[in-house]
Parts: sequence; C-alpha cells; structure tokens
Amino acid sequence: MVNSEFILLCSKAWSIQILAYMHAQNDPRTSPIAHHFSASRTSISGALLHLIEMGYLRKNSGHGHPLRPAYVLTPKGKAIAEWAAELDTYLEPNDWKIARRSWALPIIRVVAPARRYGELRSNLNPVTDRALSETLKALGENQWLNRHIDGDSSPPSVTYLPVGTGKLIVPLLNESLNV
Repeated sequence: MVNSEFILLCSKAWSIQILAYMHAQNDPRTSPIAHHFSASRTSISGALLHLIEMGYLRKNSGHGHPLRPAYVLTPKGKAIAEWAAELDTYLEPNDWKIARRSWALPIIRVVAPARRYGELRSNLNPVTDRALSETLKALGENQWLNRHIDGDSSPPSVTYLPVGTGKLIVPLLNESLNV
C-alpha cells in the first residue's frame, strides 16, 4: 500500500483495529464492534464508513436489519485485514492508544532510517507542523521514538529514530508496502 493510502487508512482512529477484528471472523456489526473496543458507536460507524469508502469493506446485502447492517471484507480488504491482524499481535492494548493517533503509524513507517523533521514533513504530506510535532512528542514520551541531537554539527542537527515498540513494528509497517 502506497504511503498516501496508508496515511488515509490511519486517519480514522479505529480503522486498523476494525480490520483486524473483521479478519478474526467476529460479529461484523457496529454495536458488537463498539462493545469489543469499548468505543462509541459514532466513532466506530465513522470508521466503518471510512473503510467502505476506501474499498476495504462493504455492507453484507441480505444480512442484518437495515438499521443494524452487517459488513464483510472486500478482496482488497482481506489482504489489509490480514496485515492488520498481524500488527494487532505485536501491540498491547495500551500501545493501541498511541497507534490510533492519526500520524503515529505513518511516522513510524517513514522514520527508519533516522530522519530529520523536514524529511518527515515532506514524506508525510499533508501533515501539518503542529500534528507532526505533537505526534513526535507523544511517540517520544511513550518510548516509540528517540530524538537525537547532534550538538557537534553547526547548526545542531536533530534526528528521530524508532526505539522500543516503534522499532519492533517498523518491519511490519514496511511490509504493508507490499499489501
């Protein structure tokens, strides 16, 4: 999956987790999904509609009540759901709180090898400076990224590189390029 599609997938908080949930053949309706994740039905409904727009899900015709539709993975969605299920095995529930941030996974995906802020911003177009800064700060606080300052250069150079959970999932995020 190209970077722009990956960024779009990550733009809705629950999208990747819903795909992993659907891969496990769980109940594909809004309420059970919301209950499983302890999330609001509104946020889950928004993510489901987003996944339909991206072509990963469709409503299961002939199943479910019109007000409580069931969803199925499309062929394209099955491949992404398999990748999402594998990512889910790497992340703990607390890790998902970080990974659900819109820019967290796209940043981790492009930060290896070590990157400077400007490189990240150009690789993650249309990220705003504020969103990039806030997400880098959150990833650093949670030990997913390390901010390295090279004071020997003039002016000092700052690079970011994945550590901890961030380093652990980089190969899997890069694998999504082949999906």
